[in-house]
Amino acid sequence: MDISKYFSVKGLTVFILAMFLLGCGEKSKGPEPLGSLQTYTDPTTSFKVQYPGNWKELQKESGRRFMAFPGKDASDAFRKVYAMPGEINNSAAQIAVFLQPTRGRILDSIVLDNMTDMISDSLYTEKRRTTIAGLPAYRLRYRYNLKDGLYEGEKYIVVKDTAYATVLEFSAFSDSYSFYKPTFDNIAKNFIPASNPIEKKPDTVVQNAEAAPPSLTSRVVNGTGFSISVPDNFNGVKTQNAGTIYSVSFQGDRLDCTIQVDVIDASKQKNLSKIVEDNKKAYGAAAASKTTLGGVEAYYMNYSFGGNVQSRVYFAIKGDKMFRVTMNYFIPKQDVYKPVFEKSITTFRML
Repeated sequence: MDISKYFSVKGLTVFILAMFLLGCGEKSKGPEPLGSLQTYTDPTTSFKVQYPGNWKELQKESGRRFMAFPGKDASDAFRKVYAMPGEINNSAAQIAVFLQPTRGRILDSIVLDNMTDMISDSLYTEKRRTTIAGLPAYRLRYRYNLKDGLYEGEKYIVVKDTAYATVLEFSAFSDSYSFYKPTFDNIAKNFIPASNPIEKKPDTVVQNAEAAPPSLTSRVVNGTGFSISVPDNFNGVKTQNAGTIYSVSFQGDRLDCTIQVDVIDASKQKNLSKIVEDNKKAYGAAAASKTTLGGVEAYYMNYSFGGNVQSRVYFAIKGDKMFRVTMNYFIPKQDVYKPVFEKSITTFRML
């Protein structure tokens, strides 16, 4: 099964393929004692989640996410392991809540999209129905080995109203999950998922909420033969494109501002310049420019199919796979989206 980060926002559960290689290394210090539980209430959607009162690194984005870590070093450990999987990590843990727009999806579809955050579905040791706050939910469990020991986590996915799915996630490094689990279980029992945002109506005028811009905080997502950093308030949605082995679209609130990654079989045609030349007409592009993508030779073309949306597509080949990476953005919002998307493209790696 081909699996792709959206993390949502799917959480910080994605790791590059090198993490599967075990090595010898010094064990890090054990987890610190947990303080009494405090409660965070999201002011926009009213979700409520508990966290240890002595966890000092809190990251909040109203109506989007909440993350708690024992300290900044723990938060940094989660970030570093994505970029440098060989480094030793401390026994860091996290509690996270991510809100994902349902966009008409049922719970089962949302769960499957969350499972695309892993390189392989075999990393999930359990997928089972449960309840959260009396509502139907799913619990996903995952575990795999890093150099510093076992990494484990759980996701609870629930839909309370129509606007958002709520993802409650717990995870920990260095064989330390069993230490945190009793507290995590207690937090899950008392968790209140997100409700539809309350419409603010000053007098009789309804204020329409502006689509949230792409987050400046990124997360690494792994797919079939690639990894890429995307805004952590973007969700990964598997798509079906003719002739592809695997396709995924990363999108936020605006569906006309996306990053699309397609993986295509190149075993029978590896002449990249010919492939690009043959595709010019389909894209209505007058020229293709030479560049690099993930450290290998690549080409890109700028094009637009109308609708006030500008696009750029990259082509690169590694081994028997061709990677086609496309960024699309709404022209009136290009100052917001284009720099973020260009930065994401620079992080693209072929594994």
